Amino acid sequence: MSAFDAVVVGRAAIGSVAALAFARAGWRVALVGPGSADGERRNDGQTPPDAAAGGGWDQRVYALSPASRALLADLGVWQLLDPARVAPVHDMRIFHAAGRTGAKPGSEVHLDAYQGRVEALAWIVENRELQAAIDRALTVAPPKTLTRVDAQVDSLTLPESMDSARATASLGLAGGGTLAARLVVAADGGGSRLRELAGIDHVARDYDQTAIVANFETELPHRDCAWQWFGGFGVVALLPLPSGDLGHGRGRVSLVWSAPQDEALRAQSAGEGRDAWLAARVQSMTGDLLGGLRLITPPATFPLRTVRCRQVIKPTFVLIGDAAHTVHPMAGQGMNLGFGDVRGLIDHVIDRSPVQALADRSFAGRSPASTAPDWLTLRRYERSRREPVATMQLALDGLYRAFGDLPTPLVGLRDLGWEVVARSPWLKRRMIAHAVS
Repeated sequence: MSAFDAVVVGRAAIGSVAALAFARAGWRVALVGPGSADGERRNDGQTPPDAAAGGGWDQRVYALSPASRALLADLGVWQLLDPARVAPVHDMRIFHAAGRTGAKPGSEVHLDAYQGRVEALAWIVENRELQAAIDRALTVAPPKTLTRVDAQVDSLTLPESMDSARATASLGLAGGGTLAARLVVAADGGGSRLRELAGIDHVARDYDQTAIVANFETELPHRDCAWQWFGGFGVVALLPLPSGDLGHGRGRVSLVWSAPQDEALRAQSAGEGRDAWLAARVQSMTGDLLGGLRLITPPATFPLRTVRCRQVIKPTFVLIGDAAHTVHPMAGQGMNLGFGDVRGLIDHVIDRSPVQALADRSFAGRSPASTAPDWLTLRRYERSRREPVATMQLALDGLYRAFGDLPTPLVGLRDLGWEVVARSPWLKRRMIAHAVS
C-alpha cells in the first residue's frame, strides 16, 4: 500500500490542475487515471472530438474566465500556453432570433470588456493546448510530491466518520495495488465511477439537444468578439480563434451549436454534402454576420445533459468538476466552474483559512498535510461552492426552457425580459461581473 496526503482521480484538465495545486503546496499527491487525458470524457459516455483533425485545430475549446486564468497563472500553467493559440474575447454579442431560420437576428445584448472594467471577458483556448500546458507544468512539479498512477480505480473504502485526525481512505486499483490517502479528490467526469463507489446520489437529466462542434474560416473578421444566437434552432455560438495568419480581413471561429435532435440528425445524415450543408446552415442561422463560412475541421457531436448532486463530500472525499456538476454549454462555464472548485478546495483544505487565502493567493510555501481535513473544513468548502454552481445551473436551465416550446403568453414575457436586459447597462454589468468571477 502506498500512502499519500491526497489522491486525485481523473487526469483531464480539472483533475490535473488540482493535483498540480496540491503538489505545489507541498502535499504528497497521486494523480490517478488512464494514460489518456480524454479518459474523463470517455467515462461520461460522450464522443470526444478528434483533437488531431482539421489541420491541427482542436474542435473542443474552452472560454476561460479571468478567474480561471488567474488560477492557471498562479500554478505556472498560463505562462506555458502558446500565445499564438489563445484568442481574447473583448466583446460578446448575443441575439434573440425567432423561428428556425433565424436569418434576421432580433434584439441584441452587447457585453464588452471595457464596460465590465476587465482586460478581457474570456480567453478561448483549445482543449489540446490547455492539456499540453498542464502536462508540461506537471513535469516540473517537485518529484517528491507528485506521483502519476496509470490505472483505474475499482474499489473505494472511506472511513465512517472523521473523528480521528488520522482517518484515511483506501483505493483499490484495477490490476492490483492499493493507495491510501487523507483526502480523495474525484475529478473523473460526469459519469464518475468514484461518485458511484462513494455512494453519492445524483440526478442526471438529458437535454433534448446534441452539441455540434467544428471550426470555420470566415469571410469577415471576428474582431475578438464572441457571437451567440438563441432561437428555435437551439443555441449557436461562434467563438473567436487566433486568425492573425490569415490576412485579407478573414477570420477563424469555433462553432458550438446546441442543436435540437432533428437538426442534429440532419447534420449527421447529410452524407457527402455534410460540410457544405453545415456551413450553409450556420451561415443562415447567424444572419451572414461573419460572411461566408468554410469548414476547416470535421464536425463532432456529443449529447447534452445536466448532473446535480445533493452533496459533494464524504469523510476524506470530495467531488469536483463534472463529477460534482455539469451544465449546459451555452455559456461556456463548465470548465470555469471546475477551476472554481479547485481554487475553493485549495483555499479551504490547504490553508484551513479562507480569509488568509484571500490575502495570499500564492501556492508556494504552504505546509503539507499532517492530518486529514476535518468534516467542518469540507463542509465549509461545500457551502462555498453551492451558490455559484446552483446559480449557474438555474440560469442556464432557465434560458434553455425559455427558448424551448413556450405558450404564447410566455413568449411575450420572455421577449420583454430580453428587451429589458438589452437596454439596461446595470444588468449587463452584473452579467459581466458574474461571468468573469
